[in-house]
Amino acid sequence: MHSQGGQKQVKSANSLIQYFLLALVVIFYAINGFAFAAFYGAAISLSNTLIFNWYTDKQEALVDADAQKSFRMAINSSVVRALSLILLAIVGLGFLELDPAALCLSMVVGQVGFILDRLRQK
Repeated sequence: MHSQGGQKQVKSANSLIQYFLLALVVIFYAINGFAFAAFYGAAISLSNTLIFNWYTDKQEALVDADAQKSFRMAINSSVVRALSLILLAIVGLGFLELDPAALCLSMVVGQVGFILDRLRQK
């Protein structure tokens, strides 16, 4: 039980690069009056990370999963993350009419931070 809590703490610490980069972008755009758009883009990026972590935890819990089931789960994860990213971006840009530069930059920076965090874990 102690190791599970340690794993969750390690996972949150492993996202430090992503959190730091997102904070910089949101602060920059907050100074220029586009805080909500930047925060919304950051939230999209963080939701993508949460979905990835959820699928990873689900896959790790299935110790007896065969290669085909693991592959299907990886495909499902990719599809769900891509669709959520696209749909949330469309809502932000279309329905909410947020600033495209602030939303897109914070979303992209969040994804770059996500990738850097994953590379750092290896």
